[in-house]
Amino acid sequence: METKGQIDIYRFGAAYILDQSHQFEGEIDGALKAKDIEYVHRMRVASRRLRTALNLFRLNLPDDTAQIWRREFKGITKALGQARDLDVQIQLVKGLLMGDVAREYKYGYQRLLLRLKHNRKKAQENVKSAIEILQAKGTLNRIHTVLKMPVEDQGLIYPPDLYLAASESIQKGLEDFLSYQETIYAPNNVKPLHAMRIIGKHLRYTMEIFAPLYQQSLLPFIKIMKEIQDQLGEIHDCDVWVAWLPEFIALEQNRRQGYFGHARRVRKLLPGIHHLIEDRKLARQQGYHAFIENWQKQKDEQTWEKLAELIDPSLAIIYQNQTP
Repeated sequence: METKGQIDIYRFGAAYILDQSHQFEGEIDGALKAKDIEYVHRMRVASRRLRTALNLFRLNLPDDTAQIWRREFKGITKALGQARDLDVQIQLVKGLLMGDVAREYKYGYQRLLLRLKHNRKKAQENVKSAIEILQAKGTLNRIHTVLKMPVEDQGLIYPPDLYLAASESIQKGLEDFLSYQETIYAPNNVKPLHAMRIIGKHLRYTMEIFAPLYQQSLLPFIKIMKEIQDQLGEIHDCDVWVAWLPEFIALEQNRRQGYFGHARRVRKLLPGIHHLIEDRKLARQQGYHAFIENWQKQKDEQTWEKLAELIDPSLAIIYQNQTP
């Protein structure tokens, strides 16, 4: 038999999952039309928040529903991620072309933009297919049906068991995040920095989920994590550019060789592509230094110690008394 604490955790988790499923569903039409890149962005965020919540509350949901739903959302999250990454790349190249760019670079930028737009069209087909698969499985309808009724009795006073669950989840995420701190001082640690970004994103989503328990107290930490996540994201984006652009040149050479028997015209692309590689290397260096400065600032201000203290479950009574 379930305890009252387990039921309370279930209701809290169900309420959040339902809210995010509605957020996700509200972006479907816009994501399918692809006229505004923000629909895909918001839908991607909602899918990641959903998967985080389903993982956090997996033991409190009926049977294996959380595991099944997380697996069913995995495909759409991946498709949306690919589309979003291309949207960001296209925006960058468009911005460079609209700026005061040297004429010798424009040919390379224009060819790159052409290929990125072509890839984005293919990515849009993947988005459409992933949405259709999710709809065919009836995932959203099942979430609404299974979780709707238990949420209606959710009260305003959060029980101690919920604070304990929040504390354990956030503390675990924080420990995972901080486990990478010894690797960040080597600028070329590409994989650990990327992994740290992903872990940090899950920690931020976890804090967002449990933020109502702590009134406004978690918001500054959520903001800090968003800043760090964005900085690590910019570093990763630069790493992707620097690794991929030489492959782009090779693909263009192979394409020209296949069509015309030679690849002489590819030489016109090289000044622009090489310029972009150097531009992204510089942006990466600047972004890395900004991240390290921010990291040192958080260490000096004992941000992580303060977060650990804030989520101490023994302080639950204080937040309960503050609940309106």
